Amino acid sequence: MPQNGEVNDRFGVYKSLCCDRQILLREGMNFPDCPNHRKLTTVWKMVKTDVIELRPVKRSKSKPA
Repeated sequence: MPQNGEVNDRFGVYKSLCCDRQILLREGMNFPDCPNHRKLTTVWKMVKTDVIELRPVKRSKSKPA
């Protein structure tokens, strides 16, 4: 399992094993320290892989009423 300071290789939701804090982390970002246990080793476990993909909303070109 990844630890703080390591580079994430998979987009998803992760939780810290020390206190169950959850984060959404993109691929290529470093795993952070746990906000409750700074400067200590934090182990992160993936909890969700089916994250919804966010896309820009296409707006209608019609005139408002």
